[in-house]
Amino acid sequence: MKQLTQLALLMMCVLGGLAAQAQEACMLVPLPLAQRTAAATLVVEARVTAQQVVENAGGNIFTLNRLEVYKVFSGQLPAGVQVTEPGGTLGLRREVVSATANLAVGQQGLFLLEPDPVGPDRSAFRLVAGPQGLIRYDTGDRTAADPFGKYRSIENELYPAVERATGRAGRQLKANASLDAAPVAARANAPVINGFLPASLPAGTGAVLTINGSGFGATRGAGRVEFPNADAGGSSYIAANSTDYVLWADTQIQVRVPSGAGSGAFRVTTDAAATTTSPSALAVVYAYSNIDTPPARARLVNDDGQGGYTLNYDADFAANTAARGAFERALNSWNAATRLPMRIGALATNSVISNDGTNIVRFDAGATLPTNVLGRTTSYYQGCIPGGSGPAFWKVSEIDFNFARPNAGSGGVNWNFGPQAPTSAQYDFESVALHEQGHAHQLGHIIRPTAVMHYAIANGQLARTLSADSDIPGSLAVIDFSLNSLNPCGEALIQLLNVVLPVELVGFAGRYESALPGVRLSWTTATETGSAYFAVQAADAPAEAAWQDVTRVPAAGNSTARRSYEALDSRPLAAGQTRYYRLRQADADGREYFSDAVAVTGAVALLELQTFPNPVADVLSVRGPATEQAGSLQLTLTDAAGRRVRELRLPATTTAVEVPVADLRNGLYLLQWRTAGGQVLRSRVLVQH
Repeated sequence: MKQLTQLALLMMCVLGGLAAQAQEACMLVPLPLAQRTAAATLVVEARVTAQQVVENAGGNIFTLNRLEVYKVFSGQLPAGVQVTEPGGTLGLRREVVSATANLAVGQQGLFLLEPDPVGPDRSAFRLVAGPQGLIRYDTGDRTAADPFGKYRSIENELYPAVERATGRAGRQLKANASLDAAPVAARANAPVINGFLPASLPAGTGAVLTINGSGFGATRGAGRVEFPNADAGGSSYIAANSTDYVLWADTQIQVRVPSGAGSGAFRVTTDAAATTTSPSALAVVYAYSNIDTPPARARLVNDDGQGGYTLNYDADFAANTAARGAFERALNSWNAATRLPMRIGALATNSVISNDGTNIVRFDAGATLPTNVLGRTTSYYQGCIPGGSGPAFWKVSEIDFNFARPNAGSGGVNWNFGPQAPTSAQYDFESVALHEQGHAHQLGHIIRPTAVMHYAIANGQLARTLSADSDIPGSLAVIDFSLNSLNPCGEALIQLLNVVLPVELVGFAGRYESALPGVRLSWTTATETGSAYFAVQAADAPAEAAWQDVTRVPAAGNSTARRSYEALDSRPLAAGQTRYYRLRQADADGREYFSDAVAVTGAVALLELQTFPNPVADVLSVRGPATEQAGSLQLTLTDAAGRRVRELRLPATTTAVEVPVADLRNGLYLLQWRTAGGQVLRSRVLVQH
């Protein structure tokens, strides 16, 4: 059952916040509220009142967040409560760490805390399960949210849930003025958003959003524009920085979209505390990790004297051949897309996550990673101020990767190192590594399910292909900034790899179709130069000598437009049999290039459900296997906390059903299809309104 509750985030990791923050809340495995409260030594309703950035004995930067506690739900309250998060800015040094809650002064919420075993102050706490240890409050509408779901009422939904989990009622210590105040009543002159331009743009790059409407007020005052929080899939909001506002007038607002903003409807709150929401969703195509106070961007540099960055495995990671292969396949994908030199060098002489000049790649040691965090990327920034006055200019001076240990029966992760696809009980290491390497390229989270930098990934899911309309343009924008922006500190510029591929392949996939029978292969190219043909190759095992051509498809020759191709291998696959496929791309001058392999498995009766659309906003279509059994079919939908939110009993011969989900909170759910014969099929569903 533990694997079934681990419907993992995007997981994958990310960024946001204030001067002392970390990259985004990524690489998370959902942990039910009951398990979080059981792991916590202290559960409190509180507000961050102050922050202090400090350095530990090993030279790492941490942010200490002091809490004002309003209510205690569990544990003994010490004289003072501080919560530690890795990362922050200390003078002209900064550390950006993924998979943190990105706390800011003024943030309210329910804090689930445990002693911090690695921070600079051993009397301080850290959040249980990383960002999942904070259930953020929106005091304006009295809602709360964590990275995987939303509570529509703090008083009527969150409090009862926490009290059930802890077995005791909350003990009030002091009044919480923000929650005790009467809600802002609707006003006749409430603000209205008529429209906005552009409809899509990047976050964290200085791109300006123009919002047209009325009733915004002549001046901003305490007014703000808030965007869906990409780290939490839009279940909470983040506000633009005070320096992001270009114009605030009664009929128009111009604001720079900050790091951490994701796709979805945004909202405007006036100085008089009246709020309105945009009539349609803004699309954030990619996000740049940057420094928010004041906004600044860090450039990638020629750190190793060979054009980019040399990464070093620690001995434990290096000994895992399969993990190395997955990490390097991911690295090759980024190198082909950006031509940024990231190389694997000699074995590291130490495996410490610290600002020590070594770009370490390792499995976790010493409980550095909180429970249910799959991985973290730490980017180290170094700043300079030319002439001793004026703005600081920043570079990325080091990058460290820390992944959860493989499952050895002691709480590790059930990794799939590939190249075959993961099972439903596994997390795909190559997908996670590709996402974390995106953070190393200084990309943040977005809400875009087709992109590698999407905020979440589920167990059993593959995300090994960089998006041609998101991941790749975002990374190329980072490269362009690093090469062409002002460089008054005279940093050595990156030197791009001299790789000119005749074909830029942005997707290759295979699917077994029993009705044919056979395997349908599809792929897409972004550009082609002098391409002759594609040969689809197949093998029963991904060994180099086993590959054989199945069919050939003529290529476009020369093209700058996106092109899609398809081929069919008409040979059937037995139930459960796996066959591997790759592309051999031949150039007109005879040169050849090979894609990564994909694994395709023959259909197995009663092993998979089809759901569409997924993510879903309103109605989920579910298709299951045909059966002639007598009796009834049971369909259930369960949230990440294990609560059953839908249950249907249908005739056993049912093969398709539509399930309404418009009233459910955003988050990951488990769909279970139980046949009359007792066989169970499961699928993960992402509800995203």
